[in-house]
Amino acid sequence: MTSVKTALGVLKYLFAMSECADGSRQGGKPSRTTAIVRRSALAALLAILAITAGWDSSNPAPTAGVTLLYVGAADCGPCRAWQSGDGARFRASAEFARVTYREVKSPTLRDVLNDEYWPDDLRWSRDRLGQNAGVPLWLIIADHEVVGKGLGVTQWRAAVLPQIRSLVR
Repeated sequence: MTSVKTALGVLKYLFAMSECADGSRQGGKPSRTTAIVRRSALAALLAILAITAGWDSSNPAPTAGVTLLYVGAADCGPCRAWQSGDGARFRASAEFARVTYREVKSPTLRDVLNDEYWPDDLRWSRDRLGQNAGVPLWLIIADHEVVGKGLGVTQWRAAVLPQIRSLVR
Protein backbone atom coordinates (compact mmCIF):
# COMPACT_ATOMS: atom_id res chain seq x y z
CA MET A 1 0.00 0.00 0.00
CA THR A 2 2.91 2.34 0.71
CA SER A 3 4.11 1.98 -2.88
CA VAL A 4 0.66 2.97 -4.14
CA LYS A 5 0.68 6.11 -1.98
CA THR A 6 4.17 6.95 -3.18
CA ALA A 7 3.17 6.45 -6.81
CA LEU A 8 0.09 8.66 -6.36
CA GLY A 9 2.28 11.33 -4.78
CA VAL A 10 4.63 11.19 -7.77
CA LEU A 11 1.68 11.47 -10.13
CA LYS A 12 0.29 14.53 -8.30
CA TYR A 13 3.72 16.14 -8.42
CA LEU A 14 4.06 15.50 -12.16
CA PHE A 15 0.60 16.94 -12.81
CA ALA A 16 1.46 20.05 -10.83
CA MET A 17 4.76 20.40 -12.70
CA SER A 18 3.04 20.03 -16.07
CA GLU A 19 0.81 23.02 -15.28
CA CYS A 20 3.79 25.12 -14.18
CA ALA A 21 6.05 24.10 -17.04
CA ASP A 22 3.68 25.20 -19.75
CA GLY A 23 1.82 27.97 -18.02
CA SER A 24 -0.62 28.59 -20.86
CA ARG A 25 -4.10 27.22 -21.16
CA GLN A 26 -6.08 27.67 -24.30
CA GLY A 27 -9.84 27.89 -23.86
CA GLY A 28 -9.68 26.30 -20.41
CA LYS A 29 -8.17 23.10 -21.80
CA PRO A 30 -4.63 21.97 -20.99
CA SER A 31 -2.11 22.60 -23.76
CA ARG A 32 -0.73 19.80 -25.91
CA THR A 33 2.48 19.75 -23.88
CA THR A 34 0.52 19.41 -20.65
CA ALA A 35 -1.47 16.51 -22.10
CA ILE A 36 1.74 14.74 -23.18
CA VAL A 37 3.29 15.19 -19.75
CA ARG A 38 0.15 13.86 -18.07
CA ARG A 39 0.07 10.79 -20.32
CA SER A 40 3.73 10.16 -19.58
CA ALA A 41 3.07 10.55 -15.87
CA LEU A 42 0.20 8.07 -16.05
CA ALA A 43 2.37 5.55 -17.90
CA ALA A 44 5.11 6.01 -15.30
CA LEU A 45 2.59 5.47 -12.50
CA LEU A 46 1.33 2.25 -14.05
CA ALA A 47 4.90 1.01 -14.52
CA ILE A 48 5.73 1.78 -10.89
CA LEU A 49 2.63 -0.02 -9.67
CA ALA A 50 3.32 -3.04 -11.89
CA ILE A 51 6.92 -3.32 -10.73
CA THR A 52 6.19 -2.85 -7.04
CA ALA A 53 3.30 -5.30 -7.13
CA GLY A 54 5.37 -7.89 -8.99
CA TRP A 55 2.72 -8.03 -11.69
CA ASP A 56 3.40 -9.35 -15.16
CA SER A 57 0.38 -9.35 -17.47
CA SER A 58 1.86 -12.08 -19.67
CA ASN A 59 2.24 -14.46 -16.73
CA PRO A 60 -0.46 -14.02 -14.08
CA ALA A 61 0.46 -14.99 -10.55
CA PRO A 62 -0.78 -18.34 -9.28
CA THR A 63 -4.16 -18.14 -7.62
CA ALA A 64 -3.56 -18.17 -3.89
CA GLY A 65 -4.28 -21.51 -2.32
CA VAL A 66 -4.98 -23.59 -5.48
CA THR A 67 -2.64 -26.54 -6.05
CA LEU A 68 -2.98 -29.28 -8.63
CA LEU A 69 -1.20 -32.47 -7.62
CA TYR A 70 -0.50 -35.05 -10.30
CA VAL A 71 0.34 -38.59 -9.17
CA GLY A 72 1.77 -41.04 -11.68
CA ALA A 73 4.29 -43.79 -12.35
CA ALA A 74 6.93 -44.34 -15.01
CA ASP A 75 5.58 -47.79 -15.89
CA CYS A 76 2.00 -46.55 -16.26
CA GLY A 77 0.87 -46.33 -19.90
CA PRO A 78 -2.07 -43.98 -19.24
CA CYS A 79 0.26 -41.74 -17.18
CA ARG A 80 2.74 -41.46 -20.06
CA ALA A 81 -0.10 -40.79 -22.51
CA TRP A 82 -1.48 -38.00 -20.29
CA GLN A 83 1.97 -36.47 -19.78
CA SER A 84 2.63 -36.22 -23.52
CA GLY A 85 -0.93 -35.34 -24.58
CA ASP A 86 -3.44 -33.63 -22.29
CA GLY A 87 -0.73 -32.86 -19.72
CA ALA A 88 1.48 -31.08 -22.24
CA ARG A 89 -1.48 -29.02 -23.44
CA PHE A 90 -2.39 -28.14 -19.85
CA ARG A 91 1.18 -27.08 -19.01
CA ALA A 92 1.04 -24.67 -21.97
CA SER A 93 -2.34 -23.23 -20.92
CA ALA A 94 -3.35 -20.07 -19.10
CA GLU A 95 -4.83 -22.19 -16.30
CA PHE A 96 -1.46 -23.81 -15.61
CA ALA A 97 0.09 -20.41 -14.97
CA ARG A 98 -2.54 -19.71 -12.32
CA VAL A 99 -2.12 -22.79 -10.15
CA THR A 100 0.68 -24.29 -8.15
CA TYR A 101 1.47 -27.55 -9.95
CA ARG A 102 3.13 -30.42 -8.12
CA GLU A 103 3.98 -33.93 -9.28
CA VAL A 104 4.55 -37.18 -7.44
CA LYS A 105 6.07 -39.81 -9.72
CA SER A 106 7.38 -43.21 -8.80
CA PRO A 107 9.27 -45.63 -11.04
CA THR A 108 6.58 -48.30 -10.68
CA LEU A 109 2.88 -48.52 -9.97
CA ARG A 110 3.67 -50.70 -6.97
CA ASP A 111 5.70 -47.89 -5.32
CA VAL A 112 3.38 -44.93 -5.98
CA LEU A 113 2.34 -44.58 -2.32
CA ASN A 114 5.83 -45.02 -0.80
CA ASP A 115 7.08 -42.20 1.42
CA GLU A 116 10.26 -41.72 -0.61
CA TYR A 117 8.28 -40.34 -3.58
CA TRP A 118 6.00 -38.05 -1.56
CA PRO A 119 7.26 -34.72 -0.23
CA ASP A 120 6.60 -34.29 3.49
CA ASP A 121 4.17 -31.42 2.91
CA LEU A 122 1.94 -33.59 0.66
CA ARG A 123 1.82 -36.82 2.64
CA TRP A 124 -1.34 -35.78 4.43
CA SER A 125 -3.17 -35.89 1.08
CA ARG A 126 -1.69 -39.30 0.22
CA ASP A 127 -2.86 -40.69 3.55
CA ARG A 128 -6.46 -39.92 2.57
CA LEU A 129 -6.22 -41.94 -0.65
CA GLY A 130 -6.11 -45.42 0.79
CA GLN A 131 -3.92 -48.35 -0.26
CA ASN A 132 -5.78 -49.06 -3.51
CA ALA A 133 -5.28 -45.67 -5.16
CA GLY A 134 -4.73 -45.85 -8.91
CA VAL A 135 -2.90 -43.59 -11.31
CA PRO A 136 -2.92 -41.26 -13.14
CA LEU A 137 -4.50 -39.36 -10.29
CA TRP A 138 -5.07 -35.66 -9.71
CA LEU A 139 -5.91 -33.90 -6.48
CA ILE A 140 -7.11 -30.32 -6.44
CA ILE A 141 -6.10 -28.70 -3.18
CA ALA A 142 -7.47 -25.34 -2.10
CA ASP A 143 -6.59 -23.81 1.25
CA HIS A 144 -5.03 -27.08 2.44
CA GLU A 145 -8.14 -29.14 1.70
CA VAL A 146 -8.73 -31.65 -1.11
CA VAL A 147 -11.61 -30.09 -3.04
CA GLY A 148 -11.45 -32.30 -6.12
CA LYS A 149 -10.09 -35.66 -7.24
CA GLY A 150 -9.89 -37.46 -10.55
CA LEU A 151 -8.62 -40.87 -11.57
CA GLY A 152 -7.82 -41.56 -15.21
CA VAL A 153 -7.78 -39.42 -18.31
CA THR A 154 -11.58 -39.48 -18.65
CA GLN A 155 -12.00 -37.88 -15.22
CA TRP A 156 -9.21 -35.41 -16.03
CA ARG A 157 -11.24 -34.14 -18.96
CA ALA A 158 -14.70 -34.41 -17.39
CA ALA A 159 -14.07 -33.25 -13.83
CA VAL A 160 -10.56 -32.10 -12.93
CA LEU A 161 -9.83 -29.65 -15.76
CA PRO A 162 -13.29 -28.00 -15.60
CA GLN A 163 -12.94 -27.58 -11.83
CA ILE A 164 -9.47 -26.04 -12.20
CA ARG A 165 -10.86 -23.63 -14.79
CA SER A 166 -13.67 -22.57 -12.46
CA LEU A 167 -11.29 -22.05 -9.53
CA VAL A 168 -8.84 -19.84 -11.40
CA ARG A 169 -11.32 -17.50 -13.09
